[in-house]
Amino acid sequence: MDNLTVLCSNYNSDRWIDGYLESVNNQLLENFTIVFVDANSTDHSLKTIKNYKFRDGITKKVIENKTRVTIYEAWNMAIESSDTDFVINFNTDDRLFPGGLLTLHQTMVQNPEVDITYANSLVCGDEKHTIIKGIQNWPNYTHETLLANCIFGPFPILKKSTIVKNGLFNPKYTISGDYEMWLRLSKKGCKFLKLNDYVGTYYDNPKGVSSDRSTLQEHVRQDTEIRKLYR
Repeated sequence: MDNLTVLCSNYNSDRWIDGYLESVNNQLLENFTIVFVDANSTDHSLKTIKNYKFRDGITKKVIENKTRVTIYEAWNMAIESSDTDFVINFNTDDRLFPGGLLTLHQTMVQNPEVDITYANSLVCGDEKHTIIKGIQNWPNYTHETLLANCIFGPFPILKKSTIVKNGLFNPKYTISGDYEMWLRLSKKGCKFLKLNDYVGTYYDNPKGVSSDRSTLQEHVRQDTEIRKLYR
């Protein structure tokens, strides 16, 4: 039974979309849906996504935008179009190990009181994910720890009902929208679970939404504002 939706925001991902699609197709979780929300790409990545044939058990949906949208607006569109119990964001420049979705999904099913599960990942210094430069071994959740740092990494899995009940991602925060969501849910008493497994690889993309040095000042400003809201 299809019980998980992968949220994928796509914008001009030609350089790594082939590896991403292969990573999705190789997942051991038998049945799931992936919703691609294209943010008005100008390269060939949307065409590649639309033409790709996933294995049986993977349902593909594509939402096309005629104007540029932010990653959080894209995630909101994907959430609203989903009809599964669980959702997970999975960015085009990252990779999940074949057992990644299966491990995360099983953890949520086996712990019905949990709203969000997060896990460790490796850090890669190249877009092909061949050079390991570090690890993301996140601390166990407390509200104080989350206030100090966004600790959930690139692959948090959530109950859809939790995120809908408490409001979708706030598009006001163009860089730190996920951080605002986690702190909002934390303040409301939602349950978080740290999984010690390493479920995938994160590309330390110098032009990523949260890692671009040219937007560091704005990133810090948004984080500071969010911490004041939820401390």
